[in-house]
Amino acid sequence: MSEIRFIEGLLTELTPYVRERYAARKTLSVATKSNPTDLLTEVDVEVQQRAQRRLQSAYPDDLFIAEEEGLGLLPDDPDRRCWIMDPIDGTQNFVRGLFPAFGISLAFVRGGVVRAAGVMLPITGDLFLAERGQGAFRNGARLHVSDVDRLGHAWIEVDYGTQTKREETLRLSANIVVQAGAIRCVCAAVVGMCSIAAGDLDGYVHVGLNPWDYAAALLIVEESGGVATCADGSPLRVFGPQNGVIVSNGRFHEELLAALGRE
Repeated sequence: MSEIRFIEGLLTELTPYVRERYAARKTLSVATKSNPTDLLTEVDVEVQQRAQRRLQSAYPDDLFIAEEEGLGLLPDDPDRRCWIMDPIDGTQNFVRGLFPAFGISLAFVRGGVVRAAGVMLPITGDLFLAERGQGAFRNGARLHVSDVDRLGHAWIEVDYGTQTKREETLRLSANIVVQAGAIRCVCAAVVGMCSIAAGDLDGYVHVGLNPWDYAAALLIVEESGGVATCADGSPLRVFGPQNGVIVSNGRFHEELLAALGRE
């Protein structure tokens, strides 16, 4: 599929600029959006604009959906060809620098289903790619989820998100925090989900994400053998109802769902 090669090329092309600006992050112009921890930098905007120009040149009839600059509107026709981008997922980590876990993600969607996807982690240079039915890869090596088969042995990321979602997250995740083998919070959905695909993490919990937060990583997880659902156990769709994002290696997914603090 030509789309996967386009994704690979674009993410590789954008990486040097992001690395350069990360190295000079003390000079960044940082603004807030919906709340004090919902951050926006000129790097988010520049990466998105560069990607949009490349996509408009290569695929002029396709829809571009992205987090910034009012481009987050979902298509009226869910079957339409479209591209979904998060220019910097994990902007808080990008700005602070101590924990450089953030990524650029891009997904190609046709018929409401992600067909090809990529996530680049600019600082490590790890490039995750997946094509539906063709497997998922990190730097060319095929990915497989872990073999952990019980919550008590699992490493779980509970993404606490912004302050507005904190109370709901605490309610949803309380049992998991107590029962899981280990808990972490990286605050970058693509990093958490790609870690599951690579077998470095076993589960991920978030009360609710936008399509650009998870579209690319969703395919990477599924093509690595993992499972992603809403909190009620229904399949996680790009344009479907949003009711939490629960991701695992698939071996203890029902136990993970059972532990959720749902009303």
